[in-house]
Amino acid sequence: MPEHNLDARPSGNADGDAVLIELREFEAARQNVPSETAADASALAQIDREQLARDIAEIESATAALRKGEPALESWTSPSAVTIQKSRPLWVLIGVLWLSTALVAAGAVVAIVTFVG
Repeated sequence: MPEHNLDARPSGNADGDAVLIELREFEAARQNVPSETAADASALAQIDREQLARDIAEIESATAALRKGEPALESWTSPSAVTIQKSRPLWVLIGVLWLSTALVAAGAVVAIVTFVG
């Protein structure tokens, strides 16, 4: 199996010649690519606008079909229709956390005193 060394340069004086040949081939290929004219750019812009209009119309029709098929999904638009549950105050949760932390600390102190004393 042949080994490839990526850092090695080909032997001989062909280094510069290879680069020049590649640059010439690149320039020739670049010149063969047709350039856009103003008419082509205008036509492409018009096609893009038409495609955007078709996409927006498709999204709107899909939205209308979804609203018709699943009216319950639109409950977020009218909060008065939905009974909002009252959440528990945050201070209750904080108090419970502090109380549990204090109980764990007290239990640790009792355990240390029991083992030491």
